[in-house]
Amino acid sequence: MRPEEYLAILARRWWILVVAALVAGLAAFLYTSAQPRTYQVSVRLMAVAQPPDYWLDLYAKNRLASYQDLIRSWDFVSQALRQAGLDIDPGHAMGTLTLGRNQDSNLVQIVVTDTDPQRAAAIANAVADAFVARSAAENQQILERFTDPRGERIQGTVEVVKLESPGPPSIPIGPRVKLNSAAGLLLGLAFGVVLAFGVEYFDDRLRNERDVQRYLALATIGQMKHNAPSGRGRRGSSMRSGNPDSRLAVVAEPTSPEAEAYRSLRAAIVFAGGERAVRSVLVAEAGSGNDSPLVAANLAAALALAGDRVALVDANLRTPRLHGLLGRSNDAGLAEWLRSHDPEAPLPLVATAYDRLLFVPAGSLSPAGAVNPADLLSQPRFAAFLEKVCREVAYTVIDTAPAPDFGDALAIAPRVDGVVLLVRSGHTRRTAAQSAKQALERVGARLLGVVMLQR
Repeated sequence: MRPEEYLAILARRWWILVVAALVAGLAAFLYTSAQPRTYQVSVRLMAVAQPPDYWLDLYAKNRLASYQDLIRSWDFVSQALRQAGLDIDPGHAMGTLTLGRNQDSNLVQIVVTDTDPQRAAAIANAVADAFVARSAAENQQILERFTDPRGERIQGTVEVVKLESPGPPSIPIGPRVKLNSAAGLLLGLAFGVVLAFGVEYFDDRLRNERDVQRYLALATIGQMKHNAPSGRGRRGSSMRSGNPDSRLAVVAEPTSPEAEAYRSLRAAIVFAGGERAVRSVLVAEAGSGNDSPLVAANLAAALALAGDRVALVDANLRTPRLHGLLGRSNDAGLAEWLRSHDPEAPLPLVATAYDRLLFVPAGSLSPAGAVNPADLLSQPRFAAFLEKVCREVAYTVIDTAPAPDFGDALAIAPRVDGVVLLVRSGHTRRTAAQSAKQALERVGARLLGVVMLQR
């Protein structure tokens, strides 16, 4: 994927990033705010050699390293607290105590972190004082026997000095509410990015032209938004003779972007090329949906606006809807003609409120369930119907039930010059569209491309 595709995913899933960041930041804020305030006291101790001597200085550094284990011992801490007259649990004191020392330095730092500032200062001073007293006695005994590599006794002393005697601090070092909240926001944002890509990976809905090309290997020959006409723009008076509440964008709003999109679709179909010209088109919707009647009606109207006679056929014998869009009756139509078996029966073409646009209603199958629509559309009678209609008009546009949920489109597709596959952006599942495409290709349909509807 290209970088802009990753950015598009994040832009589309922006709410995941916002929710994850806010939840993590709020959780960090609430947790940190609930923690007790902590105070820190530090005391520095320095080992000083007198007079200055290399071997004495080396001894001082080594003794400081060994004293670190002493300071961390239970016995030493308990003794230090008793000597200072403090009624503090040695276990608690050891839990608050940490040491810091640079290996090349004569300094050691005792750090105490506690929720009580007075207690923190008392522990730090008590441990430091006990350490100074103990080291003074031990150093004197050891130096009496200390010799250099030549065996000569070294004259001098090593004294551990307490550099400060801090009092109770007034400013706490924690909890760091702002820092932890900011860290929570960043971690939540990072988790949101991972979650957004995870949701995108498992979301198999088609969203744009790139998805159509990648997963269906088909060209997108039309993209349009379906909105109810607002009444703005010039009316198509050269075509329309009635029906002021038309839902056909190419008529109600001829200058709208949606109408222009249907004109572009008309051009893509008329100039599709190939072995034969496209004079009959099937609009097949992938997956469940109710948008194919509106697309078929607008496409037929756009073809009629170009000056050609057009027949709009409602072959959705299950749930016909085109008659409602055009304001026509559905009492009789295609279903009755196909079941009549009368070779001389007139075609059920009815006029519409639009010039050069004829309509074939679906009719009704009664009693319901007596005949399967797919079986009826697979009969040679339907092929004869298409042949007769195509002789009467320049273009035939057919709407039918969604594929591959129903076999109606598969029965019609081999008999027409081209099939337009309809998908809805952000709604049609990739698997449903792929299944519809594969099913249409198996019956020998000529797929002209994909029309993507956007809400």
